[in-house]
Amino acid sequence: MTAASIQGQDFHAIDPPGFFLKDKIAEGTKLIDENIDVLIVGSGPIGATYARKLVESGRKVWMLEVGAQEHRTPGEHKKNAIVFQKDVNSFVNVIKGDLNLLSVPTSKVTSNTLNPVSYSNAAYIQNGQNPNQAPHVNLDNAAATRTVGGMAAHWTCATPRPHPKLELPDTYDSKRWDQLFSAAERLIGTSSDEFEDSIRQQLVKRTLQEAYADDDREFKALPLACKRSEQNKSFVKWSSTATVLGQELIDILKQEPSRAKKFELLDEHLCEKILPVNDDPKQVWGVKAQDLRTGTDKLIKAKQVVICAGAVLTPQILFNSGLDESLPALGKWLTEQTMTFCQIVLKKSLIEKVDKDPYHLGWKKIVEAHRKQFKADPLPFPFDDPDPQITTPVSDKYPWHTQIHRDAFSYGLVPPAFDQRVIVDLRWFGLVKPVESNCVTFEHKIKDMYGMPQPTFNYELSDEDAEQANEMMNDMTTVASKLGGYLPGAEPVFLPPGAALHICGTTRVGTSKTDSVVDENCKVWDFNNLYLGGCNVIPTRIACNPTLTAICYALVGAEAIDKALG
Repeated sequence: MTAASIQGQDFHAIDPPGFFLKDKIAEGTKLIDENIDVLIVGSGPIGATYARKLVESGRKVWMLEVGAQEHRTPGEHKKNAIVFQKDVNSFVNVIKGDLNLLSVPTSKVTSNTLNPVSYSNAAYIQNGQNPNQAPHVNLDNAAATRTVGGMAAHWTCATPRPHPKLELPDTYDSKRWDQLFSAAERLIGTSSDEFEDSIRQQLVKRTLQEAYADDDREFKALPLACKRSEQNKSFVKWSSTATVLGQELIDILKQEPSRAKKFELLDEHLCEKILPVNDDPKQVWGVKAQDLRTGTDKLIKAKQVVICAGAVLTPQILFNSGLDESLPALGKWLTEQTMTFCQIVLKKSLIEKVDKDPYHLGWKKIVEAHRKQFKADPLPFPFDDPDPQITTPVSDKYPWHTQIHRDAFSYGLVPPAFDQRVIVDLRWFGLVKPVESNCVTFEHKIKDMYGMPQPTFNYELSDEDAEQANEMMNDMTTVASKLGGYLPGAEPVFLPPGAALHICGTTRVGTSKTDSVVDENCKVWDFNNLYLGGCNVIPTRIACNPTLTAICYALVGAEAIDKALG
């Protein structure tokens, strides 16, 4: 059936047994039936995990991404550009440009310096603002990144394993999860060795190990998805969607489009809704998407559909598909980490001991060579000395994840007057127990900038979680005091809710659809061929970076899809 012959008809009237949608088909709508085995929505590391495993199994996979492909290598980490590795501070503005806030309360503030002839009305809805968002229960800094690669285009690449008792389900099977984590680490390229040759890495790590020697607290290298360049040890190749896809899939994408291609990526395509089959509501026909460049609607048929659009935009698509009534847990049980932050300037006494090489690590020769070449530099650290990357894992005594390092975020710029080699960032991430009332909801009357139902947050901490956040702050300040004094303007602070960008649980895994959206294989309840992926499927509280755990769930989902396809 051609595109021309379906314009203006009811969706359920075409391609018997047809699919169900109440709308009329818009003029110019294209019907795409390319015998697609799996259609994946979202091009982050989770969508890439599904794609990699399924293409390796011989499946034909298409991927939709609402954002553009900005790099010649699809999904490449933007920080791999040399300019950002020479000046990590400048990468902050890249991150800010990529993050689109999800729910901004309507402002009622007017300007008293506005020209009197200009229009002024505090009640109107500004572009992207949400009049239904109550500020005191908002996730102020919750944001989405719409680009090929998703958040992995600019993420920190931290991939620690979660605490088996505090952060994983009660049904935790150590053997099964160890296998999944090992597979996920290989896929994303996790390493703990890439910064161990850094003078500052060893100085900071050993200083803290000595300070907490009687506490039996572990300070170790932060597991990072990256690999130091073989050609130039000063630079690091940061992992991303491109890493997960692998060179074989990247090469396929660079080939000319053809019906024989096993993998295809359509960027700047907005998935609006899934299309269930009319006479079998448990079966998904495909999706309705919009080519944002042309405005053309596309109806894309697939045997299996996987939504990996992020913890807010995934439930948004399901809501827009009319599944909110049949999935009562949709958007609920939302968790987001509490987060504290500060920056310190290393103690003078610590910097002065570098010349003495107190740990017998060969620093003297390195420092002498640096001083000989740069006589005016007062610091002993070579200019290409890698930044520290250290963590203290989540534990019963310290139930929060920590990152003691130097990296770029949408906050934390170092003033030009300070040499970045003496600055250390401290970021602490706290556990928050999932509760049903913490949620993101949607409604059709208010649209976001893409014409989709506007997300609205309702998020509050329990007294228990608030008290633990206070203890976490106290711990961060204590650790900071071992290393130096606060950088002016970067004293300890709680960051706004959502700043961690680690929202979980909005379509979580479970055993019943009364309190979950997907089963243990990440398949949506009551559907035969609709799967989800992302941090949104994680059902537990989690303090560490959740990407590695989300990849584990995607590996399970990909295996289930492969079996279902036969």
